[in-house]
Amino acid sequence: MDKVQPPLRPVIFEDIPREAVEELSSRGREVSFQAGHKLFERDRVADELMIVQDGVVDLVFPVEILSVTREVTMESVRAGGVVAWSSLVGPHRLTLGARCASQCVLTCLRRDDLHAFFETDPQTGYLFMRNLAGVVGRRLQAMQAMWVHELQATATRRME
Repeated sequence: MDKVQPPLRPVIFEDIPREAVEELSSRGREVSFQAGHKLFERDRVADELMIVQDGVVDLVFPVEILSVTREVTMESVRAGGVVAWSSLVGPHRLTLGARCASQCVLTCLRRDDLHAFFETDPQTGYLFMRNLAGVVGRRLQAMQAMWVHELQATATRRME
């Protein structure tokens, strides 16, 4: 007999009481997108945090080589993950682009709505921003690992 999986609890809601999660979620909107849909481009103004409910979102960075621009996937975010966290971190500009790698369902939370809620419930605001700092830290570690790998590859090629 298959085990029933518990409902998804996004990492951004870790340690936040169920009632507060329900209130925050009620302030968002759920949106579905087809595979290939471009959610946003790098360096645009960010005003919504997005939680992946279902599907996979690729975070991409445009790279130009010989006058041809290609998007390089930096990370794939799955259900429970967060994209567009720049909406809560000044200067509120997106540092990567994003596209749906599969059909996706996202919950979108506007920055102003989150800030208004956090004003009324500072404890939840603290926990939410603590969790967001963890998301940012993991993303920075992943970027650092990619950078170190590239430096090692470059050094190896020069030694040959």
